[in-house]
Amino acid sequence: MAIRMTYITYTAEAHRAIIEGRQNREPVMRALIEDAGGKFLGFYGLIGRPEGDGVVISDFDELSDYMSVVAKTMMSGAISDITTAHCYTGEDVVAATTKAAGMQYTPPTG
Repeated sequence: MAIRMTYITYTAEAHRAIIEGRQNREPVMRALIEDAGGKFLGFYGLIGRPEGDGVVISDFDELSDYMSVVAKTMMSGAISDITTAHCYTGEDVVAATTKAAGMQYTPPTG
């Protein structure tokens, strides 16, 4: 499980097409994510946020599957920027800190 929040910024042309065509992009994003082997968890528009115009929440087991969605949307020319936040649970924190406790690391010294 790898839940990601993907912030997208549309181009001016894409905004115009969405507004003039009264398009709901959620079904398109759902189909794309599911076609790539992921699980669609949500799609929301954003107002007044610097992160972008919308956020897509998805779950992918394979990074390459997620990357195929990013590549496909960027190649379309409708999205000018994509930023991804990788999400984690409290259980992930426990697993990571348990593993880190047994690891060796020497920080740089000056």
